[in-house]
Amino acid sequence: MGLFVAGMNPRRAAFSPISQRLADGASRRALLAEVSAHRSLSEGLIVASGARVELYAVAEEGCDAYDIAAGLFGAVADGEVAGALYFAEGIDAASHLFAALCGLDEFAREPQARASLLREGDSLAAGDLAQPGGRGTLGVPGAPGSPDALSACWARALSEARRAGALGDDLTRLAAAVSRLSSALSAADTSASTAALAETAVELARRVFGHLERRCVLVAGPDDFSLALAGAFLSAGIERFQLLGDGGCDAAARAFDAAMADPQLLSALLVDADIVLAESAVEGAALDRRLMKGVVRLRRGRPMLLVDASADGSLVDRRIASLDGVFLYTAADLAAITRDAPWARLGADDARERLFTDAGRAFALELGE
Repeated sequence: MGLFVAGMNPRRAAFSPISQRLADGASRRALLAEVSAHRSLSEGLIVASGARVELYAVAEEGCDAYDIAAGLFGAVADGEVAGALYFAEGIDAASHLFAALCGLDEFAREPQARASLLREGDSLAAGDLAQPGGRGTLGVPGAPGSPDALSACWARALSEARRAGALGDDLTRLAAAVSRLSSALSAADTSASTAALAETAVELARRVFGHLERRCVLVAGPDDFSLALAGAFLSAGIERFQLLGDGGCDAAARAFDAAMADPQLLSALLVDADIVLAESAVEGAALDRRLMKGVVRLRRGRPMLLVDASADGSLVDRRIASLDGVFLYTAADLAAITRDAPWARLGADDARERLFTDAGRAFALELGE
């Protein structure tokens, strides 16, 4: 028995009618029934979307799986499809799927027109930065051809094949490998996303201050996200940090060579701080407009960048943004800017390449190849 994948090239004319036909659940079930009934196939599932039509199946040794796939797809298209078919067997079939899930195969690389908010060499005035949010075309998660869309189609294909009794040991093993890869991709994307958001925060600080020398960062209510942002500022050359919390931050204080500050000293800390990263509430240390009016007056025109790193962006009083020299961004604002930034994929592509290689190597061991 041998695992194989056969798919329709979306750039060929034969793809469109098959894709449209298989968008209908009844048509997919009918094709899956033919796969299940075929005397040379023991397992099978069908992945069908607006940008991908593929048959993953297990064939008996010695049979021509390519011709079988061409015949099955040809029946759906009511014509000859061999010239539009791509084909892979064994570990190559699994690698094709892993590459698609990682966004590394040619059909997953959908070009998207983006306008960059922070292009290298752009000249943005401080007033421009006072208007948070990205300007440009945002990508749509799950767009045809994207890894997100493929993951959804794969899950549907598994469900349909399971109901049809078309899953066996080989495809179940492949499904388990896909599940492991998907979990690893999710974790890697979260890490890469945080790194990209942190780079955006650093770039915004450079645009506000011109340079980061002798700047001070205050982390209020330190938690994972705000500490990740602080780490990016540390890497960018900032040496002065203050941490404000309710305790349990000793490790973070050591990492940034910073003393834990007394919440009663918040006003003085804010007068000294150039960059404030606030993620969780600290008792007795509310960042409201009344407090900040006094802080701004004492800062005598020196600008300040505040990042509300809380999940819902409600920790810092939004009215603070109207004060002179104060630039307030939420985590959502950072995300909107990052989508259009040159570093939006910071670390993500390398991580996906690594995970793709690891998934292929692990599955090859399972197949004994």
